[in-house]
Amino acid sequence: MIDVFTFQLIFYGLSAIAVGFLLRRYWRRRKTRLAESAPTAAARSETTASDVPAAPAPAGDVPPPHVATRPPAPPANVFPGLRRKRETEAGLPHIEADETPLLDPAEYVFGPATPALAAMLPESESRRADVKRDLKNAGFYQPVALTNLSAIRYLCVMFPMVALGGLLLIAPPPAERYLLLSILIVPALGWAFPRLYVKSKAADRTSKIEQGMPDMLDMLNMCVSQGMTVPHALKRVSQELPQVHPALYKELQIVAEQAQIGTLRHALENFSRRIDVPEVHSFTTLLIQTERMGTSVSTALAEYSDNMRASLKQRADEKANRAAFKLLFPTVLCLMPAVYMFLLGPSIVELTNFLNRDALSLDRANTIIQRTGQPVNRGR
Repeated sequence: MIDVFTFQLIFYGLSAIAVGFLLRRYWRRRKTRLAESAPTAAARSETTASDVPAAPAPAGDVPPPHVATRPPAPPANVFPGLRRKRETEAGLPHIEADETPLLDPAEYVFGPATPALAAMLPESESRRADVKRDLKNAGFYQPVALTNLSAIRYLCVMFPMVALGGLLLIAPPPAERYLLLSILIVPALGWAFPRLYVKSKAADRTSKIEQGMPDMLDMLNMCVSQGMTVPHALKRVSQELPQVHPALYKELQIVAEQAQIGTLRHALENFSRRIDVPEVHSFTTLLIQTERMGTSVSTALAEYSDNMRASLKQRADEKANRAAFKLLFPTVLCLMPAVYMFLLGPSIVELTNFLNRDALSLDRANTIIQRTGQPVNRGR
């Protein structure tokens, strides 16, 4: 049995190593972010300095041959339409909600300590991207959703370790084994359970949105065929969905609001980024292409609605065929013991009665043998 003092040294030593490793990882990540932001600031300052016109050089001065000279930039009032066209074609980089400085500290679960707790949970960039995608699919659109989830997962890991470690110091020796197992199992469950909850909620929500897409397309086709524009049709259709498809209603409300603020194309692209469903990707691509090419939206929606229903039917048939194969193994495991008991049960009973012969059976056998005139062995 491990001595209490020895276990205390091991426990506190491992805790100190873990905390030191997490702090070191946090400071490395912070230095990396500062190093990445430094070139951006330098580029901004260089751009600002280049925009300021330089003082004219004297007529007699000639620039040295090793200095590269570039033609002066055209004034801002020359070709303003061309400049706006270039800026529109270049576009702006996509910025996530958590990358903006407009974060509300009141949305943090544990107050100002939430970012520090979230930074203690080491995760790679790919895993952070997967978690962020699951949060969007689950409907958590707050800018601090990822930070809150990381902080909750960290506390779900550390709090059971500290609590069970304290109980281990005062627990009787028979309970030490169970507490040690709990220290290993409970933090692992606390680390995995929040992520599993988000994944299950995301899968359920995306499934509901996928099921509501054909109905939404039919109503959208009816509105567009009557002369409504696509943004107004989306807003009108969303008013009929709160009771039947609440998740899809919320998404269409966001699309309509973003289309009023910006453009329909950007609103549909954001919709495709938020919901990782093939039907949503195809729907947004269809509307963007019809708007760009100038084709009939009503005809495209009608054809796409029929294709989507056929696709959903094929997926349902595929799941039904898979279910028949998956039910084979539980059926065999559950029915075969009952079949064996039904077929072999009587034989086993007869064999048991034959092996467990009592005195009455022996007397009857002795009587029969005496009638035939043969001796009987009693010691048998």
